[in-house]
Amino acid sequence: MKKILIYGMGKTGIELKKFCKRNSISFCTFDDKTDNQSDFIKLLEKCSYIVVSPGIGLRNKNLKIAINKKIKIISEIEFASKFLDKPIIAITGTNGKTTTAMLTNELLTSAGVKVFLGGNIGTPLIKAVNSKEKFDLILVEVSSFQLQFIDSSFKPFVAALLNISENHLDHHLNFREYKESKMKIFKNQNKTDYSLMVKPQFIKKNIKSNRINPLKNNKIYETDDNIIIENMKIRKDKLKLLGPHNIENILFSLNIFSLFKKPAKKQINVLRRFSSPPHRLQRISKNRIIINDSKSTSPQATEVAIKSFNKKIILIMGGKNKGLNYNSLQKLIKDKVKLLILCGENKFELSKIFDSNSNLIAPNLLEAVTLGLKNLKNEEVLLFSPGTSSFDQYDSFTHRGEIFTDYVKELS
Repeated sequence: MKKILIYGMGKTGIELKKFCKRNSISFCTFDDKTDNQSDFIKLLEKCSYIVVSPGIGLRNKNLKIAINKKIKIISEIEFASKFLDKPIIAITGTNGKTTTAMLTNELLTSAGVKVFLGGNIGTPLIKAVNSKEKFDLILVEVSSFQLQFIDSSFKPFVAALLNISENHLDHHLNFREYKESKMKIFKNQNKTDYSLMVKPQFIKKNIKSNRINPLKNNKIYETDDNIIIENMKIRKDKLKLLGPHNIENILFSLNIFSLFKKPAKKQINVLRRFSSPPHRLQRISKNRIIINDSKSTSPQATEVAIKSFNKKIILIMGGKNKGLNYNSLQKLIKDKVKLLILCGENKFELSKIFDSNSNLIAPNLLEAVTLGLKNLKNEEVLLFSPGTSSFDQYDSFTHRGEIFTDYVKELS
């Protein structure tokens, strides 16, 4: 009997290994950081298919060899879903998926639903299978990396696509490949399932799921000042979530919730107290408006962040050079940003795009924060929204956001 090859021995790989051991499933492991390519080629002769961890993409040299040998490759969420018998809610999008997943979890939990929350948000889906806890629903945030290797098993009862714009072009060949990966969230759905999106044209016509546009629900909708939830309402100025994009995230979450439970006052209270997750438009100072938006890994995320404030902005941008197109930000930055401070690997590329006398180039994030605080006046916003990923200098956007927060505390 051939083995499963677990590719990648980070958090996901460790959980997969644990599952295979518990269930007497033959497996072998490989990790780019510790093993040689020659070992991988030998392992291919022994394995029936490969289960990849997030972040290992089609351009990986070993996966290219496996593809040429016609060896099946699936993602961890595909593998894990084979062993789950509870309804799956899957949420994806270029921006807002973490906020929406967390809020959906809070709403469902407040109604007494036992939810497993995992996926791209930090906990591998296979952990839901490994867990001794009994869950009513499985809620996963899924990235394009995880969706890229979906085959025939990952079938969410509810699949939500919040939005889609150019991102992760250092991982995907082009925007088309990135978009096709996102679309796989709907691949295995049928007429018993639900697909939520604002633009139905994203989905091919042969998809038979029940389609919902959360922005066109006559029972859950927004007015100028309120969010209406059936016969209840909550004022927008009572919400802790900032920006019009978060109103969309809220509407998505409420629409998902309403497929399982009827909204009540408990859910209104959840909306009132719910605030942005760490590193996503997170206010980190009580005295001044200093915002940690390290989770901004695309120009579109930075655009959303800028549009969240009706005040003068000092913006710190820059990070890994992913070859993204920032032209759409030119007018917005010119109109709303008082001072643009650039740092990170792509700072010189950005300086050519945003050519202005009010731009500063900082050698590092510490100097960028120093300049930002020095120029910040009362009622202005210091916004750290990099607009690209963190891997030029940091392990993750979380690491980058923590460093930014530490610098603000040290210098304030």
